[in-house]
Amino acid sequence: MSITYKEYDTKYRLPEQAKDELNLLEKKHYVLCYEPGKGKSMPVVHCINEINKRMNGRAKVLILSDATCIKNMWMTDIYPQEILPKYTVMVTDRSAINKDTQAGLLAVKWDIIVCDECQSLRSGVTRAKSKYAKLVYQLTKKCEYVWGMTGTIAGNNNIEPFCVLHNLNIGRCGTINCNKFKRDYCINELQYGPFGAFEKPTKLNTYGERLMKEHFDNYCSFWGYDNNDDMPELQIEYKRFIVNETETYKNALEGILQIGDYESTVQKTIALQKAQQALNGFIYYDLPTEDGEKLERYTNYVPEFYNPKLDEVVNDCKQDIQIIGYRYQEDAICISRELDKINIKYTYDIQDFKTRVLNGEFVILLLQCSRGKAVNLQDVCTNIIYYTCDFSFINYKQFIHRCWRRGQTKPCKIKFLINEVENDNHHIEYKIWQSLQNKQNIHDTLMNIKNKEV
Repeated sequence: MSITYKEYDTKYRLPEQAKDELNLLEKKHYVLCYEPGKGKSMPVVHCINEINKRMNGRAKVLILSDATCIKNMWMTDIYPQEILPKYTVMVTDRSAINKDTQAGLLAVKWDIIVCDECQSLRSGVTRAKSKYAKLVYQLTKKCEYVWGMTGTIAGNNNIEPFCVLHNLNIGRCGTINCNKFKRDYCINELQYGPFGAFEKPTKLNTYGERLMKEHFDNYCSFWGYDNNDDMPELQIEYKRFIVNETETYKNALEGILQIGDYESTVQKTIALQKAQQALNGFIYYDLPTEDGEKLERYTNYVPEFYNPKLDEVVNDCKQDIQIIGYRYQEDAICISRELDKINIKYTYDIQDFKTRVLNGEFVILLLQCSRGKAVNLQDVCTNIIYYTCDFSFINYKQFIHRCWRRGQTKPCKIKFLINEVENDNHHIEYKIWQSLQNKQNIHDTLMNIKNKEV
């Protein structure tokens, strides 16, 4: 958040935000689908205060989000301004599903529930409903004011936004059972698994499209970047490197090829992770502990492996301040080792990075891709390197918008590093890049259409 609430309330409130303050109060269950950096937290904070005034300061407010967002935005930027009601509770998605915490949350009659980063509720139709989504559905079903916030409601397909609205009890979506939605509002394809044939929903049918359009029009506000934001150039590129084909990679690839269509998504994901790790010089494997109670992770390094990505990272870090995104902890260890060799300082903490750069220090931020949310770095850095990345479009887009967001004045450069084996047609890391770009197109299409309708 680049401005304080007082500044927003007295000088910087934009027409779109003022309009959505009315929507939040009148529709009661509503979702702000602003692009990251467009300022969706300010209308929500304003409406929290408005309801609290109506209740003579007795409003009970529950704020739910992931740990990164709670720590880096709500606790760091908003809470210190002393603008939230006295009875405001902030809970992370992981701690919320603790049995005791869950019971305590359900025992309270909340007046307002804010679910930030509500794209995490995208389960229930294409995959089993998560414990967190089940809890949010129970909580929001009996709450008068429920407000969702997300910059990425569109994800892997056009079905998942229904899950978000369903789990927040938005409009009619909250009353439609997920199995009924799958049966009546989706196109299902016949697939086969270890327990026989089953139908898997792949996209919305005509009825589903009509239902979602109705809810997007009436219960969601889309606000993307436009000419008024005067955004600087955003350059996104990928760079491919050839690495030697190792026995470790061959074995990992063989594991992928042996997986049948009936295997679970988790098993397929693990196999792809092994291949990606091997392309970067190591592989994780798990062995049972002596008591057999749990698995312990070990790292197996590929002998005499040269990773050209490290040279690229070192050269870029010599030139300018960088944010380096990585997927695996071993990646961070390898990068930090190279930075130590050339005496370049680095940190793993977002707030520490911001403070040190603003104080004139040259420092690099090493940040796991899944943690790139809810912090404003547009006045700190303009360069992001993806050393390794996963298939999550949510993580990818949120990460980019730490730097390329409203208020940024300098061109931003995003570089995606890809290792490949020569004459290998599997292109593991390149396909991760392609997948993210395809999901970006889905998101952009939705944002562009709905933004023009406003």
